[in-house]
Amino acid sequence: MRRPVTTAQLNDLHARGLTDRQFRREVYALEHGTDALRLLDLQNRRDVTAGLCKQALVAARLRLRDGSLQPYQLRTLTQAFQQWQAAVSELAEFQSRRPSVPAAAE
Repeated sequence: MRRPVTTAQLNDLHARGLTDRQFRREVYALEHGTDALRLLDLQNRRDVTAGLCKQALVAARLRLRDGSLQPYQLRTLTQAFQQWQAAVSELAEFQSRRPSVPAAAE
């Protein structure tokens, strides 16, 4: 549920001299709560690591086709996959601890 941000809160954030990104994150946390910000961070981490895993997989597949696959490329692929698995596990664990809110309430 979105909460209104007061003028005093915005003035406080401006006075702290935050970067644009930090300011937007702080406003989002005030509006939606710190749990929502953590959830957003975890979802972004999952999506970024999925993209890296996909890139490593495509590169390895191309190298496998032409016979030039190197051991370090397999290690990179394995590491990318492990990072993605960790991100997905952390997101799933966080979501399981959050109280469920009906979609209509959000």
